[in-house]
Amino acid sequence: MKNYLLTLAISALLSSCNKDADKVLELESEVMQIHDDVMPQMDDIMTLKSKLSKKIISMDSLQNEGIAGNNLAAERIKATEINQKLNESDKMMMDWMHAYRGDSAKKLKAAEAILYFEAQKDKIIEVKELTSKNIMEAKTYLN
Repeated sequence: MKNYLLTLAISALLSSCNKDADKVLELESEVMQIHDDVMPQMDDIMTLKSKLSKKIISMDSLQNEGIAGNNLAAERIKATEINQKLNESDKMMMDWMHAYRGDSAKKLKAAEAILYFEAQKDKIIEVKELTSKNIMEAKTYLN
């Protein structure tokens, strides 16, 4: 009877460990999938920043030629603000990638790794949402 209970306890413990290990792998996969969804948007950011820069240069040229008004000044301010938001999105992604330590986290105890990957998931979701919002704003402005 003791052997049976001991075997049952060990089986339960191993099952729990396997579930935690599976959860770690699942969370890591989710984090990387979100990262992989956001990464191509970095190219969009660079393209939009280039278009905004050209638009700002064009507005500056008009202003230098004496063709300036309140609308042009307001447009320039708006373009500059949107460009700055795109820079912030790019910086958030680069900062997240620089700080991400998935390989090290997998070496932690399962409970600690789960907490790490849950926190990283929240962070990369924030990057994704802000990036999508800023890209949409830039596209709307440019169109």
